[in-house]
Amino acid sequence: MSIDANAAASTTAPANLRGMRWSWVGLLAVVLACAEAPRKVQTKTRWPVEEVAFTVRTVDPAGQPVPGVALVARRADQGSLISRSGTSDATGTVRLRVMPGWYVVQAEAPGFVRTLHTDARIPPGEEVRLELTLARAAPFAGRVVDLEGRPVAGAQLRLTPSADEEAALHTESDGDGRFRFDNVPAGAVKLLAEKEEWSPTRLKLAAPQPELTVVMGGLSSLRVQVRRPDGTLSSAASSSIYPEDEKDFFELFPEERSDAKVFQGLRAGRYRVSGRYAPASGDCLWTRAIEVQVLPGQQAEATVSFEGIQDVGPWRGVAVDASGKALAPGQVTAWLADGALDAMGLHGRCDVRSEPDGSFALPHVFKAPVSLEWAAQPTMRWWVSEPLPRGTGEPVTFRPGIGLLKGRILRPDGRPQERFKVHSYSEEDPRGEYDQIVPSSHTYQWLIEAEGFAPALVRGEGREHEILTVPDVVLDVGRTVHGRVVAEDGKTGVPGQQVELVEVFDLETRWRRRPHTVTSGADGHFQFDHVANRGQFLRVDAKAQGTVLRGLEPDEVSVQLRLVPGAELEGFVTEGARVPLAGVNLEVRCEGGFKVDARTDAMGHYSVRVPANRPCFMHAEASLLNVMPRPQPPRVFFSPRRILLAPASHHRLDFEPRHGPAHLRVSVNASREFVTAFVLPGDVPWPGSPGALDDLIRAGFKPEPWSNSWVSEEGDSVFVPSYRSGARFDFRKLPLGRYTLFIREEEQGLDELLRIPVDLSRDGVHAVDSERPARKGGRLYTR
Repeated sequence: MSIDANAAASTTAPANLRGMRWSWVGLLAVVLACAEAPRKVQTKTRWPVEEVAFTVRTVDPAGQPVPGVALVARRADQGSLISRSGTSDATGTVRLRVMPGWYVVQAEAPGFVRTLHTDARIPPGEEVRLELTLARAAPFAGRVVDLEGRPVAGAQLRLTPSADEEAALHTESDGDGRFRFDNVPAGAVKLLAEKEEWSPTRLKLAAPQPELTVVMGGLSSLRVQVRRPDGTLSSAASSSIYPEDEKDFFELFPEERSDAKVFQGLRAGRYRVSGRYAPASGDCLWTRAIEVQVLPGQQAEATVSFEGIQDVGPWRGVAVDASGKALAPGQVTAWLADGALDAMGLHGRCDVRSEPDGSFALPHVFKAPVSLEWAAQPTMRWWVSEPLPRGTGEPVTFRPGIGLLKGRILRPDGRPQERFKVHSYSEEDPRGEYDQIVPSSHTYQWLIEAEGFAPALVRGEGREHEILTVPDVVLDVGRTVHGRVVAEDGKTGVPGQQVELVEVFDLETRWRRRPHTVTSGADGHFQFDHVANRGQFLRVDAKAQGTVLRGLEPDEVSVQLRLVPGAELEGFVTEGARVPLAGVNLEVRCEGGFKVDARTDAMGHYSVRVPANRPCFMHAEASLLNVMPRPQPPRVFFSPRRILLAPASHHRLDFEPRHGPAHLRVSVNASREFVTAFVLPGDVPWPGSPGALDDLIRAGFKPEPWSNSWVSEEGDSVFVPSYRSGARFDFRKLPLGRYTLFIREEEQGLDELLRIPVDLSRDGVHAVDSERPARKGGRLYTR
């Protein structure tokens, strides 16, 4: 859909854009382009900033007013400090005056459960009334005592409602051991009582509990013995323990006696006790783990026994590669059971050396191994993927755990280049040798960089579980490119601008490898040395002065970069064209890798300078809700908007949240580190090229924002890195219809893509569970 720029630049109300419909790809598209002459940006009419009346009435489940309620209304955007507070009067009413916007309202009162209302929308110019019903709290009080019934003072108690694991309540027992919790909802709860030098008590209960007795005991001890297969006692050093109920555990220094190991000062709970037996040769280790319950204030006894387990070794084989050739001498590691050595049950491991003819023997095994690996060096391990033979000396075929592409870098005179970078990672090798990991079979590409030479682009066909060699890279000094950055008039030099030399395949993916950059001099001149003799791009983002993207041909040595003035874009982000939405992040993604960001102010207003004459998509993302300790997902979501602006023009574009009854939940069996997902309305075909894929990525609906850091109730900063977080993506408030889901996995120099048509023709949650593209036959896009 196209809007005349003159109309778009007018100061019409936000509601004027609500009648728009999706284009053929289902996007709310607005093309704001025209040939109007550049003109000075005019000051726009702003939303009124006067406070408005916000009246909240608090009632109990019977509808009767609740006086004395402490109420806080704070802006809903995460991190906002704008808030108003008050206390309800005899009629249960709190009268506040607030700025227009979206608010989170929290209410607390003795005898009632803390109430959180996350959807208070305050438009300008009129009073808003809200009624909050407070649920009555369940009484929860009691006494902490020891095993003899004496009071325990200073015990720390934590109560967690099962319905809300993050809404924990805390208190401490007084001098008489008594405690009380307020604001407890009725229903299932978990109680944890702790005190230094005491064993913790964990209870699962149902509220109310008006007079609960919590019994705590002192620390305990555990005496552990290990018996060999012949029944004799093993060394006291051959055992260890692991608590099953504790997240953090530091093993105390145990007392080693002649026949046992005694662990003192243990907190009561379940412990995994592991024992070890090493047959005489020392090449093998058997382990067994059992579970023991340690009671408060008592000494528990545990015996880990290998009695009756028969040694059925030796198990023999010959280590060969896929062609049947004997592998060089190396270490063969055998695992006798699945899982770690200290896991529950019986496990074992052998480490032996293979002979020059590949033969090896596992001297002491209680069963045939379940897996074997061979390694001549720690960084490269080979595995057996097919069923193992009987163990009577048959060939055992080992394959590399991952594939490799090995290469060598030479200087122009044929000598090895000892210092270099591969994919921007520094390496050093006296023979100039390097290797690239091959997770799956396809074409790979990478850049070789060395000081004084042009970056070399290398491509190679990699195969999973195979080690292959690529041709030598012979470096060359490349060319020198002179250039000048000039203003729109084509004459005036523009100094102090960062000029980027960008590979074609890095144009839209800045994070993968930093481009080579120089800064223009006083007259706008710049120079790049050691430029490769292949096509690349020169890019300048001079912000207020404009942008330029120019292709650099393989034989060019002199260029002029003429800046194109940007366009001014402003508008309001509102709900229903009335309620301003503060703290909304706006990101403009433009062809050529240009990106600009903005954020709405308290009145929902934004202003941003956008690269001109370049197709862009504008994405709006509401911040997480301003709820502690952990922010909650936002309540509003937006569809991207397409924009195309003329140089030095000024336009207005207002945003409103999308409204739909469908929710798409995508779960990928991977971490968030390299896997992403996006959605497009309609039946969108496979992109035909990496550039077409970039177009879809710019246009796609983003999942709801994900928080990987927050502050806990104890005031500690919590951070979860992406590689430890599951790849789950939620797309909410989608209108009914057909969509296309794309799951994207990024590897070295390529993208792997899955395309999944999705029918969202009914209300509610639609779940899609998928493997990562590399494991499910994803389509490859080599950049």
